[in-house]
Amino acid sequence: MAFPEGQALLIGVGTYAQAPALDVPITAADAQALAAALRDPACCGYPDPQVQVLHDAGAERAGILAAFDTLAARTGETDTVLLYYCGHGLYGDDGDYCLSTHDTRLQDRKAVAGTGIRQGEFIARLRAIKSRRLLLLVNACHAGELAPTLGPAPPPDAPLPPATVAALLATGEGRIIITACGEGQVSYIGDGPLTLFTQALVDGLRGRGTSSTRGYVSAFDLYTHLYFTVKEAVEKRYGATQEPELTVLKGVGPFAVSLYRGATNLGEFDAAAPPTAGTAAREVDPAYARAMLDMHSRDSFQANVIGSGAIAKGRNARALGAGAVYVGGRNTGTINTGTQVNTGGGSYNADSVSVRGGDFVGRDRISKKGE
Repeated sequence: MAFPEGQALLIGVGTYAQAPALDVPITAADAQALAAALRDPACCGYPDPQVQVLHDAGAERAGILAAFDTLAARTGETDTVLLYYCGHGLYGDDGDYCLSTHDTRLQDRKAVAGTGIRQGEFIARLRAIKSRRLLLLVNACHAGELAPTLGPAPPPDAPLPPATVAALLATGEGRIIITACGEGQVSYIGDGPLTLFTQALVDGLRGRGTSSTRGYVSAFDLYTHLYFTVKEAVEKRYGATQEPELTVLKGVGPFAVSLYRGATNLGEFDAAAPPTAGTAAREVDPAYARAMLDMHSRDSFQANVIGSGAIAKGRNARALGAGAVYVGGRNTGTINTGTQVNTGGGSYNADSVSVRGGDFVGRDRISKKGE
């Protein structure tokens, strides 16, 4: 049987063209194994064209952003969206958290602007997805066997910051986020063909260690399997602690992630059911999540120069060339002639002016586009 509402975007970065010290090839294998499970009609039942996989050179910044745009365009409110990222979580040279991409470049152990996916961009892409059922799985803090050991010391992996997680939850209805480990922990790779987290994930989706009387794999049931399987494996193998963490808004219940072993008899979920007790599940107050979303949106300053992907964000000054797109924030920079400017109050044409906090001063005040 098929699960026609299933839509998936799976990213396993694997290799890094500009920063080989970050290479973790197993992450590409993770994404491919997860795709195979989702597409299997005797298992999860996702239609083949609705499962997109990006890895290695295919997981460049531009390709990932384009894939998100494509996903948003083809996804409706009643679809179920599964997003999976396996790579490195880093901080950029602008202080922003970002997910690494194949073309990420490092300077002083930080991701250079215009490389990687900044948190503001990630939040914006999730806001564009209209589905009311979205599961985000992030495995971005690697350690253990097969971890990078050659070349200059890579920057330490960083988990999704709690404020960013809260903002992501507020991007739409029915968002659930599962990270491979909690704050201050690392995600152990292990010595198998897949990372420990993804092996447990694939096994759970294939019905190994999970059960269902409804014919579906529930998001909460899948998480419960992940939590106990990974926690036990890491304790036994490393004598350490790795606890996958589920974060959800208070009051949001589970939904069907996929078919259970290709089931044909399907039931309903209790939409008010809480996460399993005794796990590392966190419920976030909706008002706090909305406040974090507003904060990230208000402080976001992006200037994407067509062709180069350069970004100016935070309080850093940037010189932006013709053809750039500027989204006003609390920054100071210089915008050159030909730049399109958007401050939330309309589009403007710039004539080599300075920018401070969304106000424009300089030789000529910016004129509103079309005037």
